[in-house]
Amino acid sequence: MKRYFVICIILIGLLGCEKEAGEGGTSVIDGRIIYFTTSYNTQTSVTDTHYYPKAGKDVFIIYSDDEDAIYDDKFETDWEGRYHFEFLRKGDYTIFTHVDSIVINDVTYDYPIFKHISITNNNSINTLSDFVIHK
Repeated sequence: MKRYFVICIILIGLLGCEKEAGEGGTSVIDGRIIYFTTSYNTQTSVTDTHYYPKAGKDVFIIYSDDEDAIYDDKFETDWEGRYHFEFLRKGDYTIFTHVDSIVINDVTYDYPIFKHISITNNNSINTLSDFVIHK
């Protein structure tokens, strides 16, 4: 009888643990990175805006909503600017990329832009709104 009690306590302990955000699940986070430029068209006297996907851009994921944490994984965008993180569990996530900001004395300084998302269901595809970055 005592042996069954110990086995039940161990099973309750194992089944009662809630897993944190991270790998090992069945959900997906995906999105795109879009750059845009503006230029003044002298023939039409209108400012033109051109949008294009950013290929080869690193996108990072943090398995929490803490922007100061070290990233857990990264993905390089494809030719259409798409990224895709899969096999995620329920929880809070932070997605970020770096923007080329300014050049001072031939040195480019980058700064991050963040997006937060919560996965609430297993087997779900969670699409973030596009990162739209001025180039």
